[in-house]
Amino acid sequence: MVTDDENTDLLLGLGLSLNQAKVYLAILKLEKTAAGQVAKFSKVRREDVYRILPTLEKMGLIERMMGKPMEIRATPISDALSFLVSEEKNKSDERLSGMRSTVQRLSLQDWKLPPTEKESLYILIADKKAILAKTSRLIRNSRKEVALIADKGRIIPVLSQFSDECKQAINKGAQIRLLFEGEKPDDLLKEKVQRLIDGTSVHVTFHREPLNHFIMSDDKEALINTSKESGLGESPSLWTNNSNLIGVLRTSFESDWKNAEN
Repeated sequence: MVTDDENTDLLLGLGLSLNQAKVYLAILKLEKTAAGQVAKFSKVRREDVYRILPTLEKMGLIERMMGKPMEIRATPISDALSFLVSEEKNKSDERLSGMRSTVQRLSLQDWKLPPTEKESLYILIADKKAILAKTSRLIRNSRKEVALIADKGRIIPVLSQFSDECKQAINKGAQIRLLFEGEKPDDLLKEKVQRLIDGTSVHVTFHREPLNHFIMSDDKEALINTSKESGLGESPSLWTNNSNLIGVLRTSFESDWKNAEN
């Protein structure tokens, strides 16, 4: 048997307040009843019951019956709660639609400040969602090249998550160069990667030595893993647009690429 406390928790999960849940459960059990009986059975104050009843009626959970004294009954529970779920979905859809509209309106505005000398930035990002968002933007904005060094054990989930961004970059003319460290050539992995994105614009090589892990875009920005033992977003990452540091990363990448195997 499901206890009253468990039923109350279930109704709380559907968005009812504690007193609303108690009153509704009382009406369900009493079938056809008056407000005074509901207050007595639910142990909710009579004046609170009178305030709650119109809300429950508006939610489609109860019906008022004509007559004197006025009586109340619960609507069929499956119909009532299905309506409640549908209402919540509609509210959620409206909120999402409103959020998308707001994002679109904000995105169309010109938020740029007057041109100034480019500032070198270093940002240590610890939150996984923020790291993934930064990676998505970095790849999506690439017009010439995305260069990535990683271990092959973690690369497929990463590429699967950002396959759309990679395709967007490729459509802008970018090449994707992937270098897997500490591994001998793996033709099956190479084919899988190329099928996942776009075979003609994705280049995969393997380096037998351990390497530093980072992703770089167009020699303009880079995201560097601070820990080689964790995957993307599992440890803090350093983002930078500093041209000197990116130049060092470029030199290192080209040297490692030259010594890699196909």
